[in-house]
Amino acid sequence: MQPSSRFATHPGRIVVVILVLLIGLITAAAGVYLWVHRVFAIPGMIYYPGGAFPFGQENKPVNLGPFYIDAMEVSNVQFAEFCRTTGCTPSDEPPDLPVVNVTITQARAYAQWKGKRLPSPREWERASRGVDAMRYPWGKEEDPKRANVLDNPGLTRHALMPVQSFAATPEYQMAGNGGEMLEGAVTPTAADLARFVQLTPPATADEKWIQIRGGSFNTALVDAVTYQYRAIPERFAAPDIGFRCAKPLKP
Repeated sequence: MQPSSRFATHPGRIVVVILVLLIGLITAAAGVYLWVHRVFAIPGMIYYPGGAFPFGQENKPVNLGPFYIDAMEVSNVQFAEFCRTTGCTPSDEPPDLPVVNVTITQARAYAQWKGKRLPSPREWERASRGVDAMRYPWGKEEDPKRANVLDNPGLTRHALMPVQSFAATPEYQMAGNGGEMLEGAVTPTAADLARFVQLTPPATADEKWIQIRGGSFNTALVDAVTYQYRAIPERFAAPDIGFRCAKPLKP
């Protein structure tokens, strides 16, 4: 006697059930992956995904993990908030100007207080030149009118400007305004040492040096090329050197 059709095996139905289960598993796995690798927007910061980009004058491809970087230089008003909490002395300059005359030790302390850190040279260069080997944040054009630099023909006064000046590319003022201190030791050249012979005590090759990038209002556009840097002693501070912060995607 044939079994009732109610209990008969239907291969087509089994295939459908298996497909539904597979689709469910794939969907769940994709959801878990997206949740683990989710990217949150951080106010005031710009996100860069990981990957390769051309680094240095030779445009050597290097890989970099995902990170955030501040859209603007750290301002006096932001640093004043840090000082109110920690007891340091805030600047009495206008609140919307970049904070300058700070050492990298002070910059690191501020960044840590914000749950951030200073950018590495690779992060800073990735943010300033993109993946197209740009010479300046806006492209390859030698156009000093686009930055707060010494040879900008449209400026009658050469001084710091508010952190949100000129066009965002997508950050503000990664060329000109205030030079930006970066994390990572460098070895000074003879020319670097000569520039700091008047420092008290004079700078030596045995002390710690860092690099600054982006030029400043005191330098010509040619000193703001994205892949170039100047070396300064860690203890040095100047009225045209400030910083911005960065943050990795995952701690």
